Amino acid sequence: MKSDNSSGKIKIFKLCLPTRKSTEKYSYIQIENFLNIPSPELNNKTPFEDTIINKNPSNFFNLYPVIKKSPMFKIYKKILTFTKEEFNYKSVYSKTGGLLNLINPEVNEYMDRELQELLESHKEDKKKAINIWKDKPSDLWSSLPPKLVWAGGGDIEEKLLTDFAQELSSLIEGKRFNSPTEAIMTSLTFLRAWQFNPNKICSEQQPGKAIIEERQKIYERKILFLREMNIENDFS
Repeated sequence: MKSDNSSGKIKIFKLCLPTRKSTEKYSYIQIENFLNIPSPELNNKTPFEDTIINKNPSNFFNLYPVIKKSPMFKIYKKILTFTKEEFNYKSVYSKTGGLLNLINPEVNEYMDRELQELLESHKEDKKKAINIWKDKPSDLWSSLPPKLVWAGGGDIEEKLLTDFAQELSSLIEGKRFNSPTEAIMTSLTFLRAWQFNPNKICSEQQPGKAIIEERQKIYERKILFLREMNIENDFS
C-alpha cells in the first residue's frame, strides 16, 4: 500500500520482492520504523519510549488494537519486550538494517570481521573496541554504522520503503529470471541506483542520505532518552 503525496489517495500494489526472506524483512523493517515514530496519543513519545517508561507495551496495543488481531502481533510483542540484551552491542545483529539492506542477507557476529579485529587489537579494553566499531560505516550494512542499524528508521524511511517496494515490484513482477541469484542482483542493482536518485518524499534529497540523517536523529533521541532513564547501553 502506498500513499500518493500529491493527491492524498492510497494506492494499492502487489508486493513482489526477489526472495521470501526479503519479503519477511520488509515487514520487520516496517515494525522497526513504526516503533520510532512519536505519537500524540502517547504524549509525543515513541512506542519504544512509552514501552520502556511503563515497562510494558499495553498503551501501544490499546492505541492500535488491530495489531492484536494481526499475524504480526507475536512479532510486535517480541520486539517490544525490552531486556538488557536490547542495549548490548550484540543486539545489532537482530536488526534489519532497514531499507538500504532490504535485499541483503542476514548478518551475524561471526561475519563481522571489523569487530573481531578491533576486539583482538584492544583485548584489554573491550569497551574501547565497541566504541570505535559502533561509529564505523560497515560493508555488512550497506555502509551504515552499527549504531544507526541499532537505532532503526522512522517516518521518512517508512515512506521511502513503500515507494521503493512499489517501484521494484513493478520492475520484477512477472519477469522470468534464469536463477534466484539473477533476481537478487537485479533487485540490488535497482536499489543502489534508486537510493541516489532525488525523491520528492525527502524533499528531492537522495533517499540514502535522507535515511542516514533520519537514523542519526533517531539515534540521538534514543541515547538521550536512555540516559534520562539511567539505562546503560553499548551504543552511547
